[in-house]
Amino acid sequence: MDLAMLYDALGVCPEQGPGRLYFAARKAHYTLPYLVLSALDREGFPMSEAAREELARAWRRARHYEDVLARVTGQVPVRVIKGPLLARTYPEGLLRPTGDLDLVADGEADLWRTVRLLAEDTPQYVGVSVLGAPVRHVVVTLTWQPEDPLLDPELRVEVATAALVGDDTTVPVRRAMPADPLTACLLALAEERFQRPFHPRDAVDIHMLGKAELPSPDGVLFAAAAYHLAPELRELLDYAAQRVPLGHLDGLGPALEPGERKELARRAALPAPRGPVTGVRAALATGAPLYGMPLRRVDGRAHWDRSCVHHYGDGALLLTPVGDYLLVAGEAVTQEQYDTALRELDALGEEAS
Repeated sequence: MDLAMLYDALGVCPEQGPGRLYFAARKAHYTLPYLVLSALDREGFPMSEAAREELARAWRRARHYEDVLARVTGQVPVRVIKGPLLARTYPEGLLRPTGDLDLVADGEADLWRTVRLLAEDTPQYVGVSVLGAPVRHVVVTLTWQPEDPLLDPELRVEVATAALVGDDTTVPVRRAMPADPLTACLLALAEERFQRPFHPRDAVDIHMLGKAELPSPDGVLFAAAAYHLAPELRELLDYAAQRVPLGHLDGLGPALEPGERKELARRAALPAPRGPVTGVRAALATGAPLYGMPLRRVDGRAHWDRSCVHHYGDGALLLTPVGDYLLVAGEAVTQEQYDTALRELDALGEEAS
């Protein structure tokens, strides 16, 4: 990995210079400028004081995430996905841009232990979502102010009881990842396609994974089929191949074709997707995602190791070890819904503490 490859990955002519490369990186993804700056620094390119300070903050951000990961995994058996695992495939001195830290816990008890540890650093925001049926999964997102709130993205850690959440229609929630960390990274990168189009950082990650020692191709093909991700992994590899060398992953894309056809046929044979879920009860029954609107943070629930749903009328509260939330199926919450939820929470009194 060098500057020449970054020019290719970002679709910039080298003659346009590092300034254009940096601009293209910022346009492609908010973390990619850190990779460009670290590559420029690694190759001895003269940098302004402002650029060096931005790079220094990015390195401190990466070390912060590593420290958080070490602290949490030293006390709770959670597993990390992507970020730090991918960063370890990058050459020394090259900063893999990481937006957040993704952790998977084996059940709610470990999830809430992790959240309590993270909450000791007083996050700005603690959000909770639930999804999945008949097994309900919980996702908790915590955010903190970055070192420079004006210039840097927020610090964010996501803890979930499910490793991959699918697309809410044809691809189901999958609780755990493959044991091999590099195969897990490949699948997690492919899963991103359900949230957004692929971008140059994905191509760079694939290039770095292609330089690492992966398990047998048959193992990757089996995992892609088992996790229902053959089409997305094929698309990711095709996308990356147009921008970077694939190394050990070269040839894996065509090998995925039979699995891709089989998975697409499976999806096509499923019943027609349900219409938008508007009620909380229906969402819980079908496993559709529900989002928790924060109502209050709580202390004194050290004995709690699970969340619980409290139904009232047409609404529902999610009572958790760290806070109480109004469960909503959509983005809009009326003032009446909010006020009713607060009254219901007050009426619960000691039952909710």
